[in-house]
Amino acid sequence: MKLPITEGADSAAEPLDDYGIRKRDIARMLKEETASGGLTTTSIHPGHIVGPGWFPIGPLGNLDPAVWHTISAGLPLQVPGSGTELMHHVHADDVAQAFEKAILNREAAAGEDFNIVAPTALTVRGYVGMAASWFGQEPRMETVTWEEFRGNTAPEAADISWAHLSRNHCMSIQKAVSRLGYAPRYQPEEAVHESLQWLISNGKLEVRT
Repeated sequence: MKLPITEGADSAAEPLDDYGIRKRDIARMLKEETASGGLTTTSIHPGHIVGPGWFPIGPLGNLDPAVWHTISAGLPLQVPGSGTELMHHVHADDVAQAFEKAILNREAAAGEDFNIVAPTALTVRGYVGMAASWFGQEPRMETVTWEEFRGNTAPEAADISWAHLSRNHCMSIQKAVSRLGYAPRYQPEEAVHESLQWLISNGKLEVRT
């Protein structure tokens, strides 16, 4: 696999689970439908969607709210793997922009699929560092093996972490930029920070202040 991942068959990683396989098959079906002269379709492939009202995929690649309490309290966070694994977020407003651009540029979008993400991706370590700074803390990380991580993490959260971090996602938006004029407004850390601020101010997330 090459990074960043493009929409081309020589770049995209093969899906590893039933969810990913079904997404791939649906996208192929839609592309074939348009190519055969049938319904005009476009496939939008967003990254980890965040924004007001959304719980963000956190630095460990899952949705466990306890991660944010650990970081905000300046406590050590157990990080599986090397900490260099990548996640690629996108603000919900930028996803909406992509749909609008596809409609306005129907001919260019017909039968195509587009990665829709922020301009940059986050590493686990970089994400933890940014998150700690939001709470006035220094990042504290303890690197552990995946086996150790699974032993100390709820099974569902550990499975989600593995599903996200093992893919090491960094997506290219060049196709969407050149063909649709896609212009994401949010860097990933901005999108995540806005999401957290909304959750905290609305009593949806408990952190140490």
